[in-house]
Amino acid sequence: MKTMTRIFLVFLTITAMIACNGLGDDNGDGNQGPTGYTIFPEPWPADMSAVYTAHVTDASADLDIAPGGAPPYSSPVDYPPVDVTGVSMGIEGDFLYIRYDFGGVLPEAPFAVAASGEVEQQTVEHQSISINFNSDNDLSTGAGGEGINGIDIFFALVVEYGIETSVYANYGFPDGDIHHHQGQTIGELGEGGPGHAYVILRYKISDLGPYFPRGTTREFGGWSEAESDLYHHFAFDPWVADFFDIAAE
Repeated sequence: MKTMTRIFLVFLTITAMIACNGLGDDNGDGNQGPTGYTIFPEPWPADMSAVYTAHVTDASADLDIAPGGAPPYSSPVDYPPVDVTGVSMGIEGDFLYIRYDFGGVLPEAPFAVAASGEVEQQTVEHQSISINFNSDNDLSTGAGGEGINGIDIFFALVVEYGIETSVYANYGFPDGDIHHHQGQTIGELGEGGPGHAYVILRYKISDLGPYFPRGTTREFGGWSEAESDLYHHFAFDPWVADFFDIAAE
């Protein structure tokens, strides 16, 4: 199990209330949130490695047991596609670029898990990952509940195996409920995704208003998870929080 030392990591103690990275019934109307991703007309940078200014390295094979919705197994399952090994972020122009690296290839179809020991036969159907920012540096505002405080915006990727990949950000949670957001923007999938062990995304910053303040330094963290037909949090991998310099325009 990981040791999390920074105060903002309180929001990483995920509960069922914000399971699926805020996915599921995001807007409270019974829908499953946005689908797909957009295609922006602006060209992508020629050298993505030169864009990234923040890097988080996470150990491989270090999955945790989720605090809610996890299988009743004695130890975390070994599921490499959800195992985050690196997170990189950077800004160029009006875009935030995010790269996730995983310990295994993201499946292109539902993944069958054979029964073994205490692990039952089941099918992993999708996975998701998010980065969460405390935009106003105030843990008393934003989404919260059951020990989670200060989430003002999250950037999400959802991969429904063999069906669809969705890229979006939800922001503004006035009543503290992660499902009740004031705004949403759809991002773009670049390289990687299903069939690869990495993915590169981008989001238009001008769509985010005060929830992604240029010229500031803000703390962020996140987690990756996979859901099977038996367990909401079949596999779960958080990473240690860090700080990101949101470059001025």
